[in-house]
Amino acid sequence: METIKINVNDYYGIASYYSVMPEEIFDELELASLKGEECAVVNKALFDKMIVEYQEKMKKWKR
Repeated sequence: METIKINVNDYYGIASYYSVMPEEIFDELELASLKGEECAVVNKALFDKMIVEYQEKMKKWKR
């Protein structure tokens, strides 16, 4: 499994991501936040899929 390091504050606590965020990513972000860590390491494939779904979701909102 390929991983990617992401900034916790860019995704955790941002409600607009929650509808497209896989539970695995949410859990990693939450754990990192509770530990006071700046970054979380997550599954890259899941993260990439989440970003695509988020972009599609945001396009629909702009219509």
